[in-house]
Parts: sequence; structure tokens; C-alpha cells
Amino acid sequence: MLPKHQRLNLKKDFKWVASGEKIETKFAKLFIKMGDNTNPRVGIAVSSGIFKKATERNRARRLISSAFESTVYHLPSTINIVALPKVGVLKVKSGDVLLDLESKLKNEKIID
Repeated sequence: MLPKHQRLNLKKDFKWVASGEKIETKFAKLFIKMGDNTNPRVGIAVSSGIFKKATERNRARRLISSAFESTVYHLPSTINIVALPKVGVLKVKSGDVLLDLESKLKNEKIID
């Protein structure tokens, strides 16, 4: 789990970031918006409409969270990201999610 100062916690923050740029990866939908924060902040929103069982929601959250834990130090300091996991994330290992996330962020020139 990311430290508290690197997480988005408030509903208004999630809505603010969701109004930003949208990027689709294989396993998640990302909303990205630059802000005036000093650390990159990440929020993960898991829908009970997509993931019916709590165990599925928790697993999806953990997979996306572990991918961001590995990449958060490469992100620009003013970035805010909200990640919405897709159903396909439950069928893969965490390494696959990490590779997909890193490759998409490199393609979009967000990380080097």
C-alpha cells in the first residue's frame, strides 16, 4: 500500500482528477491530472457493478496498487492519477499489470 501522502483520499479529489486526461490500458482506465502537490498521488476506485464480490474488488485493488508502488517513484511530482481496474485484471499476475502500466506510461511520455 502506498503511504498516505501519496494517496488520493477525498471524494472531491477523485472527481477533480477524473475530469482530466483519460488513458486506457489493458487492465485499467487511468485519469491523469497535474496539480500543485509535491508528491505524486494515486487513487484506486473499484466498482461493485463490475466486480460483484468483495474478494474480487480487493484483489483488483491490490493488483493495481502493487503496480503503482513500483512505478510511483518514476512519476512526476505534480501528477494525480485515479485508476479504475477492468475485469481482465483478475485473470493475470501482478507482473503483467506492472508491465502493462509501465509501457503505457512510457508511450504517453509520463515516465522515462
